[in-house]
Amino acid sequence: FGATFFQPYYAGQTFGLGQLNPLTALQMSDLVHKVSGLPKLDVKDPNAVYKTIMDPDLTLPYVAATIKKSIDAYRAIAGFDISHNPGLTATLYNVGNPEQRAYALKAENDRRRAAGEPEKLPEENYYGWLVNDKLDELKALF
Repeated sequence: FGATFFQPYYAGQTFGLGQLNPLTALQMSDLVHKVSGLPKLDVKDPNAVYKTIMDPDLTLPYVAATIKKSIDAYRAIAGFDISHNPGLTATLYNVGNPEQRAYALKAENDRRRAAGEPEKLPEENYYGWLVNDKLDELKALF
């Protein structure tokens, strides 16, 4: 697997319609299998991982699982429901590490509460802001 995807030239690279990296696809495999019934990915079969990432019909459940993971992390860890804010979910999809970011937001808000300050809300990056700004146009496409 490492020889296929984790060469220095491929470090951090993403592939396919969903711009997934192989590690993310592998991390989402159990959830995708549970929800969709698609076969589980195996680190010992990098060709199947790559095929799944590159095939739009196969990769979309992995994109959805990645977004669900972000929504669940922010609800469970930071106490925010971000499920109705496409800009936030787009931001987290774009930057990754939703659990780490949710824990950081929780810690910041714990500090703020202790200091009597207002809580900090989750924030979009430029990509997420653009998604929210163009949401009506995006919805019109579907």
